[in-house]
Amino acid sequence: MGQAGPLTLLVPLVQFTAPHAYLASASGLAYSGRAIGGAFGSAVLDVIINNHLHKHLDSAIGSAAIEAGLPESSVSKLVKAMDSGKTNLINGVPGIDSTILRAARDASQRTHARAYNLAWWSILPFIVICFVGLCFLRGVKELMTEKVEATVENVAKVKEGEKA
Repeated sequence: MGQAGPLTLLVPLVQFTAPHAYLASASGLAYSGRAIGGAFGSAVLDVIINNHLHKHLDSAIGSAAIEAGLPESSVSKLVKAMDSGKTNLINGVPGIDSTILRAARDASQRTHARAYNLAWWSILPFIVICFVGLCFLRGVKELMTEKVEATVENVAKVKEGEKA
């Protein structure tokens, strides 16, 4: 709602308001701007998520596992095994049981959820900017007609009264 709406409207708005001579260039710039913005946005969100996970995931898993009864000497093996995703490595961690594994997985899920939550909230300022920008857009209702601004193929002009 915050960014999808304005970004969806960007291209038609540009096409309705650009002069005919610059229609293709304006459309290309609108699509390019939207794609580049999306790429940068995805990269920023990825950095936020990964930074949070690198800072907090291992310690959260370790703390939860120790609290559930895992010996401290096995924490690094558990973290590596969970990172690999291989069940046989997880089952090979000394002192592991289902209660410890459940606590470690819960801590991992909470840490991942928090990372994505931080990334989601980081978008809020851009949503506000989009909404403010929408307030300054003028209506294009009068431009929404059946008139084709530029055809795809060359069509011979037909004079009034002649058959096509």
